[in-house]
Amino acid sequence: MICKEFKIPINIENSQTLLWRLALNHQKTPIVDKDLKKRKAGYKGEATVYYHLGFLKDKKYRIFYDVRLPLFSNFFQMDFLILTPFYILIIEVKNISGIVTIDPFIRQLTRTYKGLTEGFSDPVSQVQRQKLLLQKWFSVHKLKHPPIEHLVVFSNPSTILNFTKTPPADSPYRNIIHAQNIIDNIKDLNELYVKEAMTDKEITKMKKTMLKNHEESEIDFMETYSLTQSDIVTGVRCEKCNHIPMIRVSGAWSCVKCGSSSKYAHIEALRDYFLLMSDHITNRQLRRFLHLKSRNTAYKILKSLHLETQGGTKAVIYSKSTR
Repeated sequence: MICKEFKIPINIENSQTLLWRLALNHQKTPIVDKDLKKRKAGYKGEATVYYHLGFLKDKKYRIFYDVRLPLFSNFFQMDFLILTPFYILIIEVKNISGIVTIDPFIRQLTRTYKGLTEGFSDPVSQVQRQKLLLQKWFSVHKLKHPPIEHLVVFSNPSTILNFTKTPPADSPYRNIIHAQNIIDNIKDLNELYVKEAMTDKEITKMKKTMLKNHEESEIDFMETYSLTQSDIVTGVRCEKCNHIPMIRVSGAWSCVKCGSSSKYAHIEALRDYFLLMSDHITNRQLRRFLHLKSRNTAYKILKSLHLETQGGTKAVIYSKSTR
């Protein structure tokens, strides 16, 4: 049972928006592009794991994707969380290509790929920390919980996993696997935990509490990359070829590069404005951003979107929050 759906993370969409809105020769464009590729690789790896989890048809499995929970003044996040009456399983997903070498004694992971060797944070330490934080979160919310297990899953089947030395049988490093082995590992847990630790009512309460407390992580990209509004390319973007700007012709937007036309391309442009520039916009600011000359055309566009307003007549301010 999917309790929190699998979907493209908002930060991938927002990162792509920023990339479209930076000039190709902007000094931050290569950095934004590299970070976007990392986010997409992570999402691709999680999609692979989600595919394998789709074979869990029994209703006893409550599956959550990308759960981010507050704990005191911070948050902790888990790629996948599976609730059952017998145990809880945290899954940390890694999409790393090449030859991965794991040293379980000094807790170090290195990757060799295309002749380059680099270090990564230890995923076992990461998922063990998530386990401790989840236990604390349960305690804060006074929720009874079953034993918590964890897996580190490498999603790329071509990734070669090596250990510097074989970890002991009881080592958490034994829980590093390839994605295609997830179901077998879950079957092993089912054989290990045969006594129900929670009732359906208790699990339902836990599920509702998690969903209520979950908060999406939305990055302030302008602050992250030390950008100002002057760095953002203005104009309506063509959804077919991504050219900016389109021009307004006879009540529609026309692309001078590929020739496509759209009546509603300004909606995505305004979304970009609210994401990157400000939570509020005036008629004058809209004209400047969309490259419009007509105040009346800008007014009609703003009215058609049913935005919240403040002020009156020429001083009206429109907010991204809809009624």
